[in-house]
Amino acid sequence: MADILFADREKINEIINTSGRLKYLITATYQISLDDVVSIRVDGDNFKIDINTDTDMLRFKPKDLENIIMKNPGTGSLQLTFDPALVQAIYNIIDEYVT
Repeated sequence: MADILFADREKINEIINTSGRLKYLITATYQISLDDVVSIRVDGDNFKIDINTDTDMLRFKPKDLENIIMKNPGTGSLQLTFDPALVQAIYNIIDEYVT
């Protein structure tokens, strides 16, 4: 599998809109406007996605079928979080956009 960077605005919105859970986290939890997202990197080798703005990067890396490593919005540090819906969404994005 490959590591693919998407910087096209339409493709960024398409990827984020594949998961309501991911979109909610970006816009509500992390308070990032979708217009501020400049790229998404989908890494099929390491099973993770990075969502980049001009000033920040959000990484979502599933560890199993229920837990994911993601940034704590309060502290900014990475933490293991129980979120099966997000884990499935990340796996689906990797399956769909990395060929």
